[in-house]
Amino acid sequence: MIGLVQDPARLPQETLAVCHYGRKLLTCLLAYGTHYDFCSFYQLEHHGNNAWLMLQNSTLMMSAQDDFSTHPAAAEELAVFVQMHKPFRVEGCQSLINGLSLDGYRKIRRTVFRLVADAPSAQFDPQKVNLTPKLDDVYDILTEGFPNLTEHGLWLTDTSHMVRRGLRRCFTYDQTTAATAVYDYQNHVLIGQVATRASSRGKGYARDFLRYLAGMLQAEGKEAILYALDLRASFYREIGFTQLAEEWVWERLENAEPDAIKKEAL
Repeated sequence: MIGLVQDPARLPQETLAVCHYGRKLLTCLLAYGTHYDFCSFYQLEHHGNNAWLMLQNSTLMMSAQDDFSTHPAAAEELAVFVQMHKPFRVEGCQSLINGLSLDGYRKIRRTVFRLVADAPSAQFDPQKVNLTPKLDDVYDILTEGFPNLTEHGLWLTDTSHMVRRGLRRCFTYDQTTAATAVYDYQNHVLIGQVATRASSRGKGYARDFLRYLAGMLQAEGKEAILYALDLRASFYREIGFTQLAEEWVWERLENAEPDAIKKEAL
């Protein structure tokens, strides 16, 4: 059974905090609570097994410590929920992800990497790093790498709200490369939305910037991870980042982001 969660106390913070999906869910809970339609929380319960869901804008995220691989009925109920809400991406608990069958979606693989500090190249200038850039400048860079990025007003409202609460951080290098700490929670960081302007690609800016950020976050006592689709995984292996896991996500076929654009965004 899937039910809406309106009381934040029902969400088990200690359980959720042990994985990257749960931490992202918790940061959104801290930022917004449970009373906004664009960020809503649910509990999936099936024969004593529990998963915690967050539907935020176009993403459905699931966090669970329980194994649902022997509970096909739970996956069937989840599939109905997905078809009803039609999120662009469905990610999280792999025993539920692998049990889904979704019309109009494709299953894609991505790799989880831990950032590893290493010296940037000699061309890298730390003075050109901006740890508190204007968010409009960040958005301008990101849209060149992610043409299907959330509409500006929605992105800015969410990002500025999270940044003001210390739950998200944005960084730029030389006004050409941008990266986002999607969440920064209890010394765990998820890096996402890494992109370089089209006119500056191929110069190693993203590679150097990520190495710099890895060292900075390590010095702060934080462990940082990022996700990479297959088209980008080799890039992060070459940088020297540590592969932690491979996982699957479901992505809606309609308005899917072209793979060629994803490949060249760095």
